[in-house]
Amino acid sequence: MKKLHKILLCAYVPITILNAYPTQGSLNPQNPSILEEKNEGYSIEAIRERQKLVRQKSGKYIGVGIGGFQVKKAYKEQNQISFPATLSLKGGVQTFFNKNIGIRGFFGLDMATGFINYEFAKDPSHSFYSMFSLGIDIIGEFPLTKSYKHFLGAFAGIGGGATIYADNENFSLFKHAITSAGIMIEGGVTLSLFVRHRFELGFKILPTAKQLLNSKKFETSLMPYVMYNYKF
Repeated sequence: MKKLHKILLCAYVPITILNAYPTQGSLNPQNPSILEEKNEGYSIEAIRERQKLVRQKSGKYIGVGIGGFQVKKAYKEQNQISFPATLSLKGGVQTFFNKNIGIRGFFGLDMATGFINYEFAKDPSHSFYSMFSLGIDIIGEFPLTKSYKHFLGAFAGIGGGATIYADNENFSLFKHAITSAGIMIEGGVTLSLFVRHRFELGFKILPTAKQLLNSKKFETSLMPYVMYNYKF
């Protein structure tokens, strides 16, 4: 009996010690374990918050911006260079797969006239340029704050563009205008504030760029621009 009493006493002591100090796997709701803290990001509440953010970042949008590009053309048997200012309109639908990666479809309209240019002098040819484009962008961005309200990122896209250029000399306004259709490429950086407000600093390669247009009397450069987008 004495031996049995000693054996029971030896077994009781370590069990008492273990009960006094819970292990990492303890599921006591009043004292969350370290393991539970590590898995906090995978809780149902956290998943719902991420899904809510993705829904907020997805939806229809519209944008307006300004830019400019260089035009080289033959005018009255001479080469003329001008820098018309552009007004850009853009709209479409964007879809985010998670808080960092998304795509957006877009349709755009870029217009420029020789009456407004960066040389602060009216274009004597009274030129007019317009491009309608349709395509898709890929967006990648990362949050600037833990609140996930502000993001910094970049985008790149490709699409098709149709252009028309006319003036009152060689191309007789729209009677003998230059028309072109082809690839339009764009890219740049973005700053998103409070999810809905997105600012872009980008560039566009127009279908009338030298590399894309086989013309000796007319060509355009890259078109840098800045734009503000609002997501509904």
